[in-house]
Amino acid sequence: MDDPPLIDETDPDEVFALLADDTRVAILQALWETEGEGATFSELREAVGMRDSGQFNYHLDKLVGRFVGKTADGYELTQAGRQINGAIHAGAYTMETTIEPFPFDVPCPTCGGDRTLSYGDDLVRVDCEDCPAHAQFGVPPSVVVDCDRDDLPEVAGRYLLTTYQRLTVGFCLFCDGPVRPSVTPFEETITEVPEDVPEEVATRLSEVPNVHYDCTRCGVEVTGGLRLSLLYHPAVVCFHHDRGVDVFDRSVWALAGIHIDRQRIRSREPFRASVTFAEAGDELTLTVDEDLEVVDLDVGLDVEGDADTVES
Repeated sequence: MDDPPLIDETDPDEVFALLADDTRVAILQALWETEGEGATFSELREAVGMRDSGQFNYHLDKLVGRFVGKTADGYELTQAGRQINGAIHAGAYTMETTIEPFPFDVPCPTCGGDRTLSYGDDLVRVDCEDCPAHAQFGVPPSVVVDCDRDDLPEVAGRYLLTTYQRLTVGFCLFCDGPVRPSVTPFEETITEVPEDVPEEVATRLSEVPNVHYDCTRCGVEVTGGLRLSLLYHPAVVCFHHDRGVDVFDRSVWALAGIHIDRQRIRSREPFRASVTFAEAGDELTLTVDEDLEVVDLDVGLDVEGDADTVES
Protein backbone atom coordinates (compact mmCIF):
# COMPACT_ATOMS: atom_id res chain seq x y z
CA MET A 1 0.00 0.00 0.00
CA ASP A 2 1.30 3.45 -0.92
CA ASP A 3 1.85 5.93 1.89
CA PRO A 4 -0.64 8.83 1.94
CA PRO A 5 0.70 12.10 0.50
CA LEU A 6 2.34 14.45 2.98
CA ILE A 7 0.76 17.52 1.40
CA ASP A 8 -2.85 18.18 0.40
CA GLU A 9 -3.13 20.94 -2.19
CA THR A 10 -6.00 23.39 -2.57
CA ASP A 11 -6.91 25.11 -5.82
CA PRO A 12 -5.20 28.57 -5.86
CA ASP A 13 -8.44 30.19 -7.08
CA GLU A 14 -10.18 28.92 -3.97
CA VAL A 15 -7.43 30.22 -1.68
CA PHE A 16 -7.34 33.70 -3.21
CA ALA A 17 -11.15 33.86 -3.14
CA LEU A 18 -10.94 33.53 0.65
CA LEU A 19 -9.06 36.82 0.76
CA ALA A 20 -11.30 38.71 -1.69
CA ASP A 21 -13.07 40.58 1.09
CA ASP A 22 -12.03 43.59 3.17
CA THR A 23 -13.44 42.10 6.37
CA ARG A 24 -11.34 38.94 6.07
CA VAL A 25 -8.18 40.93 5.45
CA ALA A 26 -9.07 43.10 8.47
CA ILE A 27 -9.42 39.94 10.59
CA LEU A 28 -5.94 38.79 9.59
CA GLN A 29 -4.46 42.18 10.34
CA ALA A 30 -6.25 42.38 13.70
CA LEU A 31 -4.80 39.01 14.73
CA TRP A 32 -1.37 40.15 13.51
CA GLU A 33 -1.55 43.10 15.89
CA THR A 34 -2.18 40.82 18.88
CA GLU A 35 1.54 39.92 18.59
CA GLY A 36 0.92 36.19 18.65
CA GLU A 37 -1.27 36.16 21.75
CA GLY A 38 -4.48 35.54 19.80
CA ALA A 39 -7.94 36.95 20.51
CA THR A 40 -11.39 35.80 21.55
CA PHE A 41 -14.35 36.05 19.16
CA SER A 42 -15.67 39.22 20.81
CA GLU A 43 -12.23 40.86 21.00
CA LEU A 44 -11.63 40.12 17.34
CA ARG A 45 -15.06 41.38 16.25
CA GLU A 46 -14.55 44.59 18.22
CA ALA A 47 -11.10 45.12 16.69
CA VAL A 48 -12.53 44.71 13.18
CA GLY A 49 -15.47 46.97 13.99
CA MET A 50 -18.36 44.79 12.78
CA ARG A 51 -21.59 44.89 14.76
CA ASP A 52 -23.36 42.00 13.07
CA SER A 53 -22.16 38.94 14.99
CA GLY A 54 -23.58 36.47 12.45
CA GLN A 55 -21.98 38.20 9.46
CA PHE A 56 -18.65 38.42 11.27
CA ASN A 57 -18.76 34.74 12.17
CA TYR A 58 -19.41 33.92 8.50
CA HIS A 59 -16.22 35.69 7.37
CA LEU A 60 -14.14 34.35 10.26
CA ASP A 61 -15.25 30.81 9.53
CA LYS A 62 -14.01 31.16 5.95
CA LEU A 63 -10.50 31.82 7.26
CA VAL A 64 -10.37 29.15 9.97
CA GLY A 65 -8.25 26.18 8.99
CA ARG A 66 -6.19 27.88 6.27
CA PHE A 67 -5.19 31.29 7.64
CA VAL A 68 -6.61 31.28 11.17
CA GLY A 69 -6.31 28.61 13.84
CA LYS A 70 -8.92 28.03 16.55
CA THR A 71 -7.70 27.29 20.07
CA ALA A 72 -9.30 26.82 23.46
CA ASP A 73 -8.61 30.49 24.21
CA GLY A 74 -9.77 31.95 20.91
CA TYR A 75 -8.17 32.51 17.52
CA GLU A 76 -4.64 32.97 16.24
CA LEU A 77 -2.88 33.22 12.88
CA THR A 78 -1.54 30.11 11.22
CA GLN A 79 1.83 30.25 9.44
CA ALA A 80 0.00 30.97 6.18
CA GLY A 81 -1.85 33.82 7.87
CA ARG A 82 1.41 35.30 9.10
CA GLN A 83 2.88 35.05 5.61
CA ILE A 84 -0.10 36.89 4.12
CA ASN A 85 0.35 39.71 6.63
CA GLY A 86 4.08 39.74 5.94
CA ALA A 87 3.43 40.14 2.22
CA ILE A 88 1.04 43.03 2.93
CA HIS A 89 3.60 44.82 5.09
CA ALA A 90 6.36 44.16 2.53
CA GLY A 91 4.38 46.40 0.20
CA ALA A 92 4.66 44.15 -2.84
CA TYR A 93 0.92 44.50 -3.45
CA THR A 94 0.18 47.86 -1.83
CA MET A 95 3.12 50.26 -2.31
CA GLU A 96 4.93 51.76 -5.26
CA THR A 97 8.34 53.42 -4.98
CA THR A 98 10.50 54.78 -7.78
CA ILE A 99 14.04 56.17 -7.60
CA GLU A 100 15.39 57.59 -10.85
CA PRO A 101 18.87 56.53 -12.04
CA PHE A 102 21.71 58.27 -10.20
CA PRO A 103 25.52 57.91 -10.41
CA PHE A 104 26.81 54.86 -8.62
CA ASP A 105 30.47 55.26 -7.59
CA VAL A 106 31.49 51.60 -7.96
CA PRO A 107 33.09 50.91 -11.38
CA CYS A 108 31.68 48.28 -13.72
CA PRO A 109 33.54 44.99 -13.09
CA THR A 110 33.31 44.11 -16.79
CA CYS A 111 34.78 47.22 -18.42
CA GLY A 112 35.66 49.61 -15.60
CA GLY A 113 33.10 52.18 -16.77
CA ASP A 114 30.73 54.38 -14.76
CA ARG A 115 27.43 52.94 -13.56
CA THR A 116 24.02 54.15 -12.43
CA LEU A 117 21.62 52.63 -9.90
CA SER A 118 17.83 52.94 -9.92
CA TYR A 119 14.71 51.43 -8.35
CA GLY A 120 11.29 50.77 -9.85
CA ASP A 121 8.73 47.98 -10.25
CA ASP A 122 10.18 46.37 -7.10
CA LEU A 123 13.56 45.97 -8.84
CA VAL A 124 16.98 47.47 -8.16
CA ARG A 125 18.82 47.92 -11.45
CA VAL A 126 22.49 48.71 -12.03
CA ASP A 127 23.52 49.80 -15.53
CA CYS A 128 26.92 50.53 -17.02
CA GLU A 129 27.17 53.69 -19.13
CA ASP A 130 30.05 52.32 -21.21
CA CYS A 131 29.00 48.72 -21.96
CA PRO A 132 25.77 46.68 -21.98
CA ALA A 133 26.53 45.00 -18.64
CA HIS A 134 23.67 45.36 -16.19
CA ALA A 135 22.20 43.63 -13.17
CA GLN A 136 18.78 43.64 -11.57
CA PHE A 137 17.21 41.92 -8.60
CA GLY A 138 13.96 42.08 -6.67
CA VAL A 139 13.69 44.19 -3.52
CA PRO A 140 10.33 44.71 -1.73
CA PRO A 141 9.23 48.33 -1.28
CA SER A 142 9.38 47.95 2.50
CA VAL A 143 13.17 47.62 2.25
CA VAL A 144 13.65 51.01 0.56
CA VAL A 145 10.53 53.04 1.44
CA ASP A 146 12.28 54.84 4.34
CA CYS A 147 15.70 54.78 2.69
CA ASP A 148 17.52 57.93 1.54
CA ARG A 149 18.77 57.75 -2.03
CA ASP A 150 22.40 57.85 -0.94
CA ASP A 151 21.80 54.85 1.34
CA LEU A 152 20.13 52.76 -1.37
CA PRO A 153 23.31 51.01 -2.63
CA GLU A 154 24.24 49.79 0.85
CA VAL A 155 20.69 48.77 1.83
CA ALA A 156 19.95 47.05 -1.48
CA GLY A 157 23.33 45.35 -1.37
CA ARG A 158 22.63 43.85 2.05
CA TYR A 159 19.26 42.61 0.81
CA LEU A 160 20.91 40.98 -2.21
CA LEU A 161 23.26 39.11 0.13
CA THR A 162 20.27 37.70 2.02
CA THR A 163 18.75 36.43 -1.24
CA TYR A 164 22.00 34.61 -2.05
CA GLN A 165 22.06 33.11 1.41
CA ARG A 166 18.65 31.58 0.70
CA LEU A 167 19.71 30.32 -2.72
CA THR A 168 22.96 28.78 -1.52
CA VAL A 169 21.18 26.78 1.17
CA GLY A 170 18.70 25.53 -1.42
CA PHE A 171 15.48 27.57 -1.22
CA CYS A 172 13.58 29.42 -3.95
CA LEU A 173 13.15 33.18 -3.46
CA PHE A 174 9.55 33.05 -4.62
CA CYS A 175 7.90 29.82 -3.49
CA ASP A 176 10.41 28.47 -0.91
CA GLY A 177 10.71 25.27 -2.94
CA PRO A 178 14.03 23.46 -3.51
CA VAL A 179 16.46 24.89 -6.05
CA ARG A 180 19.04 23.02 -8.10
CA PRO A 181 22.22 24.93 -9.05
CA SER A 182 24.15 24.49 -12.28
CA VAL A 183 27.11 26.27 -13.84
CA THR A 184 27.30 27.09 -17.56
CA PRO A 185 29.28 29.44 -19.82
CA PHE A 186 27.94 32.99 -19.76
CA GLU A 187 27.57 32.86 -23.56
CA GLU A 188 24.73 30.36 -23.11
CA THR A 189 22.79 32.89 -21.01
CA ILE A 190 22.66 35.57 -23.69
CA THR A 191 21.48 35.08 -27.28
CA GLU A 192 24.18 37.34 -28.72
CA VAL A 193 26.78 39.84 -27.56
CA PRO A 194 25.76 43.41 -28.50
CA GLU A 195 27.77 44.96 -31.33
CA ASP A 196 29.05 47.84 -29.19
CA VAL A 197 30.91 45.51 -26.82
CA PRO A 198 34.69 45.69 -27.43
CA GLU A 199 35.99 42.55 -29.14
CA GLU A 200 38.41 41.82 -26.30
CA VAL A 201 35.61 41.98 -23.73
CA ALA A 202 33.29 39.85 -25.91
CA THR A 203 35.97 37.16 -26.24
CA ARG A 204 36.59 37.07 -22.50
CA LEU A 205 32.85 36.97 -21.75
CA SER A 206 32.65 33.62 -23.54
CA GLU A 207 34.95 32.20 -20.86
CA VAL A 208 33.02 33.56 -17.87
CA PRO A 209 30.91 31.03 -15.88
CA ASN A 210 27.35 31.77 -14.86
CA VAL A 211 25.34 30.10 -12.09
CA HIS A 212 21.70 29.11 -12.59
CA TYR A 213 19.38 28.29 -9.70
CA ASP A 214 16.37 26.37 -11.03
CA CYS A 215 13.40 25.88 -8.71
CA THR A 216 12.02 22.36 -9.01
CA ARG A 217 8.73 23.55 -7.54
CA CYS A 218 7.66 26.70 -9.43
CA GLY A 219 10.15 26.61 -12.32
CA VAL A 220 11.65 30.07 -11.70
CA GLU A 221 15.31 30.48 -12.67
CA VAL A 222 17.68 32.93 -10.98
CA THR A 223 21.12 33.60 -12.45
CA GLY A 224 24.24 35.16 -10.99
CA GLY A 225 27.99 34.98 -10.71
CA LEU A 226 30.25 32.47 -9.03
CA ARG A 227 31.60 34.89 -6.47
CA LEU A 228 28.30 35.56 -4.71
CA SER A 229 27.29 31.93 -5.06
CA LEU A 230 30.39 30.77 -3.17
CA LEU A 231 30.74 33.67 -0.73
CA TYR A 232 29.42 31.58 2.17
CA HIS A 233 31.43 28.46 1.39
CA PRO A 234 33.40 27.46 4.54
CA ALA A 235 36.75 27.85 2.77
CA VAL A 236 35.85 31.39 1.66
CA VAL A 237 34.58 32.36 5.10
CA CYS A 238 37.73 30.99 6.77
CA PHE A 239 40.04 32.61 4.20
CA HIS A 240 38.61 36.04 4.97
CA HIS A 241 38.35 35.41 8.73
CA ASP A 242 42.03 34.49 8.94
CA ARG A 243 42.79 37.88 7.40
CA GLY A 244 40.54 39.82 9.77
CA VAL A 245 37.55 40.17 7.44
CA ASP A 246 33.95 39.10 8.09
CA VAL A 247 32.34 38.20 4.75
CA PHE A 248 28.95 39.15 6.20
CA ASP A 249 30.22 42.74 6.51
CA ARG A 250 31.55 42.91 2.96
CA SER A 251 29.99 45.25 0.43
CA VAL A 252 28.13 43.18 -2.15
CA TRP A 253 29.27 45.56 -4.88
CA ALA A 254 32.81 44.30 -4.54
CA LEU A 255 31.57 40.87 -5.55
CA ALA A 256 28.47 41.24 -7.75
CA GLY A 257 28.66 41.44 -11.52
CA ILE A 258 30.61 39.82 -14.32
CA HIS A 259 34.21 39.87 -13.10
CA ILE A 260 36.09 38.70 -16.17
CA ASP A 261 39.41 38.86 -14.32
CA ARG A 262 38.36 36.80 -11.29
CA GLN A 263 36.28 33.95 -12.69
CA ARG A 264 36.71 31.81 -15.76
CA ILE A 265 35.98 28.46 -17.34
CA ARG A 266 38.94 26.11 -17.11
CA SER A 267 37.63 23.22 -19.20
CA ARG A 268 34.50 22.07 -21.01
CA GLU A 269 34.96 18.28 -20.75
CA PRO A 270 34.76 17.72 -17.91
CA PHE A 271 33.26 21.10 -17.09
CA ARG A 272 35.35 23.07 -14.63
CA ALA A 273 35.11 26.74 -13.64
CA SER A 274 37.06 28.75 -11.10
CA VAL A 275 36.62 31.90 -9.06
CA THR A 276 39.25 33.84 -7.12
CA PHE A 277 38.91 35.89 -3.94
CA ALA A 278 41.67 38.29 -2.88
CA GLU A 279 42.42 39.69 0.56
CA ALA A 280 45.48 41.16 2.27
CA GLY A 281 47.73 40.31 -0.66
CA ASP A 282 46.63 36.66 -0.75
CA GLU A 283 44.31 34.80 -3.09
CA LEU A 284 41.92 31.87 -2.72
CA THR A 285 40.80 30.06 -5.87
CA LEU A 286 37.91 27.57 -5.86
CA THR A 287 37.25 25.26 -8.78
CA VAL A 288 33.73 23.88 -9.27
CA ASP A 289 32.01 21.40 -11.54
CA GLU A 290 28.78 21.88 -13.48
CA ASP A 291 26.73 21.21 -10.31
CA LEU A 292 28.51 23.95 -8.33
CA GLU A 293 30.35 21.37 -6.26
CA VAL A 294 33.82 22.54 -5.18
CA VAL A 295 36.36 20.06 -6.53
CA ASP A 296 39.59 21.95 -5.80
CA LEU A 297 40.96 24.69 -3.53
CA ASP A 298 44.14 26.68 -3.97
CA VAL A 299 45.55 29.39 -1.71
CA GLY A 300 48.17 31.67 -3.22
CA LEU A 301 50.10 33.71 -0.67
CA ASP A 302 51.58 37.19 -1.04
CA VAL A 303 50.37 37.76 -4.58
CA GLU A 304 50.13 41.15 -6.21
CA GLY A 305 46.74 42.79 -6.67
CA ASP A 306 44.12 44.60 -4.67
CA ALA A 307 41.77 43.01 -2.21
CA ASP A 308 38.09 42.78 -3.02
CA THR A 309 37.16 45.82 -0.95
CA VAL A 310 34.98 48.73 -1.90
CA GLU A 311 32.86 51.26 -0.07
CA SER A 312 29.19 51.44 -1.01
